[in-house]
Amino acid sequence: MRFEDRSIRGQVARLRPTALVVLQQYRVDVASLRLLNHGFNTTFRVDTTDGQRFALRLNVNSRRTDEFIGAEMAWLTALSEETELWVPTPQRTRDGALLAHVDCPDLGRSIPAALFSWLPGRDLGDDATPEQLRAAGRAAAALHAHGETWNPPPGTELPAIDTVLMDIPNVLAADHPMLSTADHELIDAVFAHVQDHYDAMFAGARRQPLHADLHIWNLRWYRGRLGVLDFDDSGIGVPVQDLAISAYYLRDDAELEAALLEGYQQVRPLPAFTTDQYEAMVASRNLVLLNDVITTSNAEFIAMLPRYVPNSMTKLRHYLTTGAYRHDVPGLISAE
Repeated sequence: MRFEDRSIRGQVARLRPTALVVLQQYRVDVASLRLLNHGFNTTFRVDTTDGQRFALRLNVNSRRTDEFIGAEMAWLTALSEETELWVPTPQRTRDGALLAHVDCPDLGRSIPAALFSWLPGRDLGDDATPEQLRAAGRAAAALHAHGETWNPPPGTELPAIDTVLMDIPNVLAADHPMLSTADHELIDAVFAHVQDHYDAMFAGARRQPLHADLHIWNLRWYRGRLGVLDFDDSGIGVPVQDLAISAYYLRDDAELEAALLEGYQQVRPLPAFTTDQYEAMVASRNLVLLNDVITTSNAEFIAMLPRYVPNSMTKLRHYLTTGAYRHDVPGLISAE
């Protein structure tokens, strides 16, 4: 049976032995392994016999090169050492490397893996408060301030994310059973419209490292402290992109979105952008996610396609008509 045809439980069960194999490359004595997330990547909590705890990430679906992941690891290390930001610190293998590789028979290839220090607490998620979003805004500002002067070390690089899909290959243009001719026409129209705004934003702009996936499910709260997780999509862009990505997940809660921007301004001024440019970058997030889910091998994402694809078309059509991206538009298919 192909990996993508297995259930979520079946996929995780097949990845667990791979996780245990790669952990042999680290100076840890594993007591238990518990699934944290099975999405585009798969992350396990690792408890050791001496009471330590770590997070192990297997890059199952990620298309990141070793050079990109190497830059991600280097930036996280620098953020841990040079700022007050609370981020997962990459752990070195027995050979001193920040990145490991392991053969994954079910995927038929070697996959990258990384072990990180543990950040306790709970993801902000749907229970996020204005206080927490102001903290998220301050964290985004701190990331941008550090990124202005930090450069990837030799032999590594972060990808340019100056197009609608950032650095992800465009699969939306190809034939797909879930996309009709009308869907392709709508996607093409939104692509062209949004790319025009991207080109205007990037013309003459100073580019720098960004988190590029800074949203409420990648932010963790513990005893009044905010942790910033998952730098796997980090790239070189302009700061407004991080704010727009965050806003995509907050779009139907004006108070939370305002709190995010307020927190940012407590540290530094907002980057320059027009309302149309900001809305275009929010809308582009829908295209990025749609592009990812229609090719994923993740069983959960495959199951949600019949609802996710038409709902995306409805939201994108509303954006193209009104100039404002929303999640609460008429005509959506509700979850059963």
